[in-house]
Amino acid sequence: MVSTQGCAVLLASLAFALPGYAQRAAEMEMPSCVSGSPPMRVSSTIERAVLDAADSARFHEAAQARYPLYQRGGLVPAQVLMIRRGGHWQYVTLSPLGKRGGLCLSAVFAADRFDFTPGWLAKYEPRAGDPDD
Repeated sequence: MVSTQGCAVLLASLAFALPGYAQRAAEMEMPSCVSGSPPMRVSSTIERAVLDAADSARFHEAAQARYPLYQRGGLVPAQVLMIRRGGHWQYVTLSPLGKRGGLCLSAVFAADRFDFTPGWLAKYEPRAGDPDD
């Protein structure tokens, strides 16, 4: 299991810009893999967990089976996050950014569409990050 601190380090490494501290809650940006698409902004305090390699592969296979458009994209995620946004759990796939290095956001999925989600919530016990991470 990956620690909350490990999740925070991963998300912090994705942040290209951290808006000013004048905001009520710090936000991080995950750049999109699609050129010209806006980044996904998330609070630094969201509940989150990073799936291990076996579960990431299982998620990828299930997402490909369920969503043909995702399968046609051909991206294999380097990392899969489970995050809680707007009161709902989501899976976020992150892929290599290319020559610039780092990771980019390739897809977001509603977690309730996958039958393994309840078990993974129990396994990973996603926790909120520290706003200072």
